[in-house]
This record gives sequence, structure tokens and C-alpha cells, in this order.
Amino acid sequence: MPYDPTTSAYGTPAGFRAYHEARGRSLPAAALDDDQVTPALLVTSEWIDNKYRGSFGGYKFGLRTQVRDWPRYDARDADLNDIPSDSVPDEVIAATYEGAFLQLSNPGVFAVNYTPPRYTSARVEGAVAVTYAQLDSASVQTQFAIVDQLLSRILAGNGDGGYSALSGRIVR
Repeated sequence: MPYDPTTSAYGTPAGFRAYHEARGRSLPAAALDDDQVTPALLVTSEWIDNKYRGSFGGYKFGLRTQVRDWPRYDARDADLNDIPSDSVPDEVIAATYEGAFLQLSNPGVFAVNYTPPRYTSARVEGAVAVTYAQLDSASVQTQFAIVDQLLSRILAGNGDGGYSALSGRIVR
């Protein structure tokens, strides 16, 4: 199946705006232009799939022909409810809208590269040697707590008793 960037993002520009307006957020100027929101949704969708792919329960509904990781079959939420295999969960859409807001506010936010920490050391001959890690803002990968929180109820290992791409099926 050919890759189509215009149809492979979770959510829509109109849905993005409605989501944030319902939360009383001031949108960046770029959020008013579909030509800027659509790529932000795509970048975020790709990032979510790549970061959480191994933690999503079940399997891609369209297997290898499906560009995005959702919809999926045999996926359950934290309450053991089946997640419909013909749609993308609201949690994924909301997480995409949150991430796209970050991307529009700070382009490239998902492309932060990791820089290993620099070490300094101190040594007392014959007694002790200590090595210290020095971290600065450029050396720590960015975490997005809101995205983690929104997705937490649909990630495998949340007590669902199901299975994911990293485990086998559990049968009682």
C-alpha cells in the first residue's frame, strides 16, 4: 500500500482545534492553517507509533498494509474492555492533539537527539575514585507526561491480561 501523508495522521485539523479550544487554550497562529496543522499531526502520529508500538495491545488490523499502528484487533483497555478494531481510540487521538500542539509551538520537538553525558572524575590515590555524570538540558531526552498519561489506559501491561507484539497471548 503506498504511503499517503495526507491520510495517515491520527485526527484532523478541525478536531485538533476543537480539542484545544474546549480546554481553553490559546492556539499558536500556525494552528489556524490546515497546511501547518496536518504535518504536525503526521509528525506526532509517527512519533506515537514509534515510541509506543511495542506497548500497544493486540495487532494492527491491516497488518503490514496499514501505515499507522491503529486501528488494532484484540486490544483491550485497562478495564478489560475490547477496543473496537474498526477505529482509532480516543486516547490516541487526544495524545496526537497534545503532541501536535507541542510540535506547532516548538517545531522539531520530537526530533531531539540524545547526547551521552560528559563525565568528570575525582580520585584519591589508593583510597577512592568517583566519576560524576554532568547533565545539561541538551543531554536529556524530552519526556511528554501528558502523552504518557493519555495513552496509559490502552497500553499493554496495564492489567488487561491481553497480549502485545512483545508477548504471547494469555489464555485462562
